[in-house]
Amino acid sequence: MPADVDGYRAEVRTFITEHAHPMAREGVRVPVDRAEEVAIRAWLAALYDAGHLGAGWPVEWGGGADRHLMHDLVLMEELILGNAYRPLDQVMLAAHAVIEFGSEAQKAAYLPKIRAAEHIWCQLFSEPDSGSDLASLRCRADADGGGFSVTGQKIWSTDAQWADMGMLLARTDPAVDRHAGITAFVMPMDLPGIDVRPIREMTGEAEFCEVFLDEVRLGPEHILGEVDDGWRVITSGLASERAFVGANAIQLQRMLADLVLLASTARLSDGSTAIEHEDVLATLASALARVEEVTLIVRDTVDRILVDEEHSSDGPVAKLAYTETNVALCELALGLIASSSTIDDDGIEVADRWRHNFLWSRALTISGGSSEIMRGLIGRQLLGLPRA
Repeated sequence: MPADVDGYRAEVRTFITEHAHPMAREGVRVPVDRAEEVAIRAWLAALYDAGHLGAGWPVEWGGGADRHLMHDLVLMEELILGNAYRPLDQVMLAAHAVIEFGSEAQKAAYLPKIRAAEHIWCQLFSEPDSGSDLASLRCRADADGGGFSVTGQKIWSTDAQWADMGMLLARTDPAVDRHAGITAFVMPMDLPGIDVRPIREMTGEAEFCEVFLDEVRLGPEHILGEVDDGWRVITSGLASERAFVGANAIQLQRMLADLVLLASTARLSDGSTAIEHEDVLATLASALARVEEVTLIVRDTVDRILVDEEHSSDGPVAKLAYTETNVALCELALGLIASSSTIDDDGIEVADRWRHNFLWSRALTISGGSSEIMRGLIGRQLLGLPRA
């Protein structure tokens, strides 16, 4: 792998051009059929084989000795620019957690299958009454004959319908503080007692699932880390792949280019295009300024990550800036579409993309911590405000 970032970028761009499986729509990652699933798994395995994914793993498990953290950012940027199917967040989190907390037997069992894309993982964290407030989860893992019997319900589990493994959080000691008494498990998704039900979203897709657990039997070999120490396992994993946050700026820049294209092809009743009007130009200029603001925010975050000086509020600030700007751009696009009489042929595809992105954008303000939760974290961690 080349040590210089520019050289690595050129290498990744060529690899994506020659091998990538395309991203059908933003946020759509569940394969439509078995043939696409095979193609997606092959593409993810190729990324590992080429050293682009998993390069930060220990060398004995396939990592690269010359890996640089900037390579993670470059990879994600180029995947976005190349409209390539992107690695699944929950699989990267699972790999990190197994590397950091797994036994040698667990590492040997799971890490090679992640690299070969034989194992797709899902996260079994959120519950109907425990979304952003994850520590309030109530799914029980009761000690039972040397193992555990797990009963409860999980929700918003991305890709659970085709996942081979799940990373589960369950309460093993209800008598202690809510952050304590939680244990992390690695759980095969084909065990008896697991019922996965996809949730149809307003986009028409079904990326998220409900997962019902009815006395699912787990053994000691399924415990990840120590019993009652699951909170530490998961918070460590959620901090992994931190440099990927910088790629969000590239996504917004692509959306801004789509917004300009839409304004250039959306025609008003007098036959003029929207972009010919001063008020639209002013709106586009404001959108550009906002995207540049987010770019500076995430670049500043990445710079601190690279020198290991990040602040606890950096992640919430970057997420809030990205997701709320994403929503704002989508609303601007829908306004252009609504005010147009016709759209030129070369703008039909981008208009359709904006309709999907508008519906999907709200999910981004909820998943990974809602905007309201992010504002609370920023208030406490950055501004020193008391908890509301």
